[in-house]
Amino acid sequence: MEFIERKNIDLEKWNRRIQAAEVENIFCYSWYLDAVAENWGALVSDENYSTILPVPYTIKLGIKKFYQAPFTREYDIFGTDFTWNEAFSFLSKKIRHFHFRNQASSILPGQLERSHQFLHLNSELETKFHTNAKRLIKKGKDQFTFGLIDEPAFLIQLFKDTVAHKIDSIGEGDLIALLRLMEASKASGQGEMIGVFDISKNLVAGGFFLKDKSRITYLKGASTDEAKKSGAMFSLFDFAFKQYNGTYHYFDFGGSDVENVATFYKKFGTEDRKYYDYQLDLTPLWFRTLKKIKG
Repeated sequence: MEFIERKNIDLEKWNRRIQAAEVENIFCYSWYLDAVAENWGALVSDENYSTILPVPYTIKLGIKKFYQAPFTREYDIFGTDFTWNEAFSFLSKKIRHFHFRNQASSILPGQLERSHQFLHLNSELETKFHTNAKRLIKKGKDQFTFGLIDEPAFLIQLFKDTVAHKIDSIGEGDLIALLRLMEASKASGQGEMIGVFDISKNLVAGGFFLKDKSRITYLKGASTDEAKKSGAMFSLFDFAFKQYNGTYHYFDFGGSDVENVATFYKKFGTEDRKYYDYQLDLTPLWFRTLKKIKG
């Protein structure tokens, strides 16, 4: 077992190992981590990368912290050559705080349960839509047109104007990382945008989608308030379902624990999938005391 910094990772072996894994986790590809993580390295079992764990980290006051990078949901160990406990034991020589999410329910005590929504893409999908969703899909389809768009900056600006200022956790640096992520996923062939256009061909809504082996993951989207009232987001998702149905098996909404967002997703007949938020604090007393003072 060895910890390898990003600059020394064999990216071909890394991405091939994730691509071959039974568990799909698009958040762990090298291009994804490059876009969103402040720093990252990896725990690797051997030269063949038989078992790997991505280790994004930050450094605060000289303390290295394993953290869940922005726009990622969870990390996985790919392979069976070491466990989470063995990873903690090895990494704790240099990393003193761990904060990450994973689908397993018993990695550490004191975990926080979270959920996100998904659905199965199939020919009977529309039968599960709520009445309100069907009405707004029809309304949107009557007023808008849909199509792929090439420039992520348009969607970022729309997101910034309509959504970002309402979310305290998203700052200007996060928007830069989000744009970088969209561009990286497009370059890798694993990302694309769908735009919603009004009668004058103006972009009034859009969504960015990530493509893995059998799963489509919704990354971010936005809509003007007027277009939203006219069913833009409902009809956007309906278009996306039809776009990806037959090629992919699952549509992953990416979240959410936010009640009104989850309620919106559930109008499409989604199911909840549980995952868990973990923390392990091995920081020295002076660091914890200082953190408490600063709030």
